[in-house]
Amino acid sequence: MSGAVRRGTGPWPYSNVEPEVRRWLLGRLGFVEVEEREGMALRLMEHESGQSRGARLSEGRRWSESELDRLAVWAARLSEGEPLQHVLGQAWFDGMALRVTPDVLIPRPETEELAAWMAVKLSEVTHAAPQALDWCTGSGCIALSLKKRVPRAKVHAWDVSRAALDVAQANAEAFGLDMTTGESDLLSAPRPSAPFHLVVSNPPYIPAAERKDMHVRVVDHEPALALFVPDADPLLFYRALVRWCEAGGLSEEGWLGMECHHAFAGDVAALLADSGRWKHVEILEDLQGKPRHVVARLEVPSLHGRPPKN
Repeated sequence: MSGAVRRGTGPWPYSNVEPEVRRWLLGRLGFVEVEEREGMALRLMEHESGQSRGARLSEGRRWSESELDRLAVWAARLSEGEPLQHVLGQAWFDGMALRVTPDVLIPRPETEELAAWMAVKLSEVTHAAPQALDWCTGSGCIALSLKKRVPRAKVHAWDVSRAALDVAQANAEAFGLDMTTGESDLLSAPRPSAPFHLVVSNPPYIPAAERKDMHVRVVDHEPALALFVPDADPLLFYRALVRWCEAGGLSEEGWLGMECHHAFAGDVAALLADSGRWKHVEILEDLQGKPRHVVARLEVPSLHGRPPKN
């Protein structure tokens, strides 16, 4: 029946005590990679109970039938290849449980590293209300992190996807963080009317040829629009963003930060260096030691002067 709520199916655990429920849930995750089962089971049980495993064991918690039903449904969805974040409806980023849907990329830990680095630069801007832009915002994770860490900043979140902007706006409202969203295509953006003090972006950067080697959880459940670029032009979005910043999108001495494919971070850095208009060009490694982010500071005055005072 259309609209019917999905229900779990057996077999069910022999009892509803913590150890048996955990053993049963691990068994239900049989189609999930072995190395990920423990972590996923832990996340599901903590999300449903609202308690840590230690707290549940300490109180001798017993699981209700409705709770077991939800765990069974979630385990089935995970085994079918759906991402954990979609199953739970949220992804953690900078201490915030952000709403995520198939319309946005699931925030990754490496993106959180870029957001934290750029927030430091934003906090150093002496303007009373520095202007910051997160382009290709998706869930709004970077923009919200900037606003959370630098409350005096005026943060803007742009994306080509209206559906993504709706998710970003919902996240902003959920955490009481004020930001302005805007629908804009980086590849055909108009000349900026006034510059920002800081611009950050996690644009599409995965060559289309890599799609066949990626996990079904990514290619079947996250937006291709936000993931892939043509094999023949992997720097497509970086060139557009750099041109836009140089044309007046970024203020004099403003910082630009971009997440990159590890294989192309050097090329992105070279793009900035070859321009002759950037200084402090640096490649930042992620926690796995891979070149992941490129940051730089605009060296010469932009065409439109300094950002607005309001």
